[in-house]
Amino acid sequence: MCENLNAKTIEVKHADLEEVSESQLRRECPVCKPGILLLRRDDTTFKLLAEDICISCGQKVVYTDIETLRDRERPERKGA
Repeated sequence: MCENLNAKTIEVKHADLEEVSESQLRRECPVCKPGILLLRRDDTTFKLLAEDICISCGQKVVYTDIETLRDRERPERKGA
């Protein structure tokens, strides 16, 4: 468990990872497969964070498409 905690951070595209369970944000770890990436949020702003870590193997990832994910969460501006 957590064998990749000290491994080099890898860059991944969230959209390319396998979806896990009913959540649209959780993804399968690209390294250990049974592990899950939960897509973390900032504790204060609740903004999606680009950095994530597998809850099983500890592999750190950076999402290269984080801005796309953040854009999807922004409410539509009416009349703008």
